[in-house]
Amino acid sequence: MAVLAGCSTDSGSRFASRDTTVEYYRVFDIKTDAAAQAVARAATDGIGRNVKDVSIATPAVEVTDLPGHFRMADPASAAPGTAVDKSPSCEGAAWTAKAAPHVRGGDNMNMVACLFPYKNGYHLDMYAVFTKPDGGWLSWPRRVGGMMFGTPEKFTENTMLDIVRAIRTNTRAQVSLVEAKPNLPGTPWMEGGDVPLAAAQTGTVGAGAGEPSKP
Repeated sequence: MAVLAGCSTDSGSRFASRDTTVEYYRVFDIKTDAAAQAVARAATDGIGRNVKDVSIATPAVEVTDLPGHFRMADPASAAPGTAVDKSPSCEGAAWTAKAAPHVRGGDNMNMVACLFPYKNGYHLDMYAVFTKPDGGWLSWPRRVGGMMFGTPEKFTENTMLDIVRAIRTNTRAQVSLVEAKPNLPGTPWMEGGDVPLAAAQTGTVGAGAGEPSKP
């Protein structure tokens, strides 16, 4: 739903911008023999490539026959007049990451990633939502800025893919896409080579990168 801003006159509406809500949703299936701690460490390394202020949780959970799935908040369940946290819950996840990065061109960004273990591997569920101004007389400057500095869409996609790439390279996992909205063409998570992430980052990322998982 778009929220209109600016003048209410017909002439002014041509120059008015509107706030647009953008949502990203990704689910990957991950098959690896690596220990759960190694997979969680790789996922943390991956999100740290783009987001520095992240809340990480690694609770002890049971491995289920079928993969878990995060649950979106139900606005109808909230008390009238109270704010609704629209971010999904990750009950049953062995690793959870939550962040609210500040990204040029976007506002109110929230990201959640959940790693659900099951008997055949893991499911990685990821969700992101943000608002961005669209249209109006600043439309062209925003487009130029996006070409020069990137867009919130590109940041979101890169962040999600880097989590998957980190798990794949550090644990030598087999990864397949289960679901994606918007559509994710090709297999971009296969890019980056087959060396562990920490080794691939040598000389390009500062202190804080995790060590490659050990067999």
